[in-house]
Amino acid sequence: MKGGSDSVANRRGGAGKRSGTTSISMPCVFKFLAPEALAAAIIGKGGAAIAAMRESCQAKITVTEYGDWYPQTDGRVVTGQANTEEALNDLAKQVVAKVVESANGEDELKFRVLVPRSAVGGFIGKGGANIKQLREATGAKISTGDPTGTGPGAEQLVSVQGTAEGLETVLIEVNKQVQSLNGEPWFAAWAATTVPQNQLAAGNLAGALAAGSAGSAQLGASMQGNPYASPSIDTMVRVANGLPPHVLEDSRGFALSCVVPNRLVGGLIGRGGAGTKEIQQLTGTKIGIREIPDDPDSRSLNITGPLCSTCAAYMLMMKRYLDVESQTLASRGQS
Repeated sequence: MKGGSDSVANRRGGAGKRSGTTSISMPCVFKFLAPEALAAAIIGKGGAAIAAMRESCQAKITVTEYGDWYPQTDGRVVTGQANTEEALNDLAKQVVAKVVESANGEDELKFRVLVPRSAVGGFIGKGGANIKQLREATGAKISTGDPTGTGPGAEQLVSVQGTAEGLETVLIEVNKQVQSLNGEPWFAAWAATTVPQNQLAAGNLAGALAAGSAGSAQLGASMQGNPYASPSIDTMVRVANGLPPHVLEDSRGFALSCVVPNRLVGGLIGRGGAGTKEIQQLTGTKIGIREIPDDPDSRSLNITGPLCSTCAAYMLMMKRYLDVESQTLASRGQS
């Protein structure tokens, strides 16, 4: 992602391209989610607000593009970076003021922070002592999501609800825990991503497969030394590299089908069909979900297109399926 300018384009769409990463040049990094109302308040008219925050905090601030939301949320990713922890504390306080501004008079404010797994452990504390103390001192409701991916840099979502003062106190503690780890070898990779690392790898793989053997060859080189790569990915890359052109480019195309539960179809398709449309655009395939005669509980998922593109689309649809299934099970457990 480019650093972004305080232009009309930045005001409308944030800063940069949809690469899933942003450029990091300062040692201290703090990431959080901004729903559209908060993102607009942070950027300001003509980019004036974000420019003022950059200047007063001596920080770099980037916002992902409009519509480029963190997976399974309505929030754009805001990345703040500075030379000191204190500068990011100042940024957090200014952001909380923007939360108040965009809350339309609501008493209970909400905020979500992206935190590496290792920092969440310190934030919670031994036996939950630290997070319990924060809850009691601030009156805030604090919850942590499951890590996305594996390893110390796996991303977790920390959600906070409370007063402005409570949010400030919690965010300063989160920032303290995050910056205590900024010298770790995995920190730079975590700091630079605006999607979870495992989803970034999956997206890179799908895009490369959709591009055919040339794309998979490029991916194979980029995966070297990637801690999120796996033997199964290596196998797919080797198979794709070994396929001759007449297989990859067969004009008849290929098809993949599977059966999915009817109750998950809405989440699988996405709001207004956004989920399947995005995957079709990325892979150049056609995706259809049809009724199955005499089986009201199931639907048929059908994907057609060039071989590698069809495989890539299937992988992305199965990721959506597993995400929706997990969310459904979690919501049932909370009810």
